[in-house]
Order: sequence, then C-alpha cells, then structure tokens
Amino acid sequence: SIDEGMSALSIVIANDLNNEVTGFGLALADVNVEQDRAYWEWQVKVGGNSGSATLMFGVSNKRNVKFFEILAESTIPPEKHGTKFMGAVSLNDGDVVGVAVQQSEIPMIQLYLNGLILDGGEITRFRGTVFPSVYVPSGSEISATFLYRDDQFIHGPPKPDLTPLMAERSLM
Repeated sequence: SIDEGMSALSIVIANDLNNEVTGFGLALADVNVEQDRAYWEWQVKVGGNSGSATLMFGVSNKRNVKFFEILAESTIPPEKHGTKFMGAVSLNDGDVVGVAVQQSEIPMIQLYLNGLILDGGEITRFRGTVFPSVYVPSGSEISATFLYRDDQFIHGPPKPDLTPLMAERSLM
C-alpha cells in the first residue's frame, strides 16, 4: 500500500486497499525493495479533456513530512522532489507501467509500458534502501494504482526471474 507518512502532503490515498493515489507530488509504497529482482505495476487513469499525462515511475529513498515541508519552501521544482531514480512516461487513460528492478551487478530499473519494454526507460546506479514510487503532476485529474501481487498484475513480469515485490520479513 501507499505510505502516507512518506508521501507528499498533496497526495491523497483514494481507496480501501490504500494502493491508489490522487492529488499531486511524490508517493511512496510502504515496503522497501529488498529482493534482488522485483516487479510491480502502476495502472493510470487520466480524467479531464486531455486523456493523457506524463508521470514519473521508479524508486525513491525514504522520505518524511519534514522533507516535503522543507522542499515546499525551496525553489526546487516539485518534479525534482525525490525523483532522482525515476523516469518520465507519457501515458493515456488506462495505461499500465511495469517497473522491473534488479540489484545485483549494476543496480538498474527498467520501465515497461503496457507490457512492452520502454526505450530509454532504464535508470541505473541507485543506492541504499529504496521504495516503489510514483510522481503525479499537478493540474490534471490523475489516479495511479499500485499493483504488487501476482493476482493484481495486468501484464505481469516480462521475465521469469522477476518476482512480485515482497514485504520484508524479519528473521528471528
């Protein structure tokens, strides 16, 4: 689900599963990417007259309310608020963006649009603890739904070695 405490103050969690966001800004999932190869999807709905929008997808480091409060007072544009490890994708209503992460060798993210690899959709060399994230721009009616389980996927992992994002488990 989406973590309200790590997401921008302008993000609204919109459903009972806590996996759909509206509003604008950066939204982070509540589970970090621990496994070597992981996959999840975002389904996007675009309202209004345009029927299209550009969102950013990938991962972000852990954030908190103070992070967003400080940035709100800065001159840094909102689309730069924690989006270093994210890629922009132009979308139409109903499109699905797949995010594949592999952390061995050179850590890399590969983006997919409606099940097809997105040319230029790779982000490399991220470090530290990262969380699935989406950046929703202001000024349009957009919702993005985070799909992270096999039974939720619309397209599914493009390679058999990519597995659904797993919630971390402590070892005792």
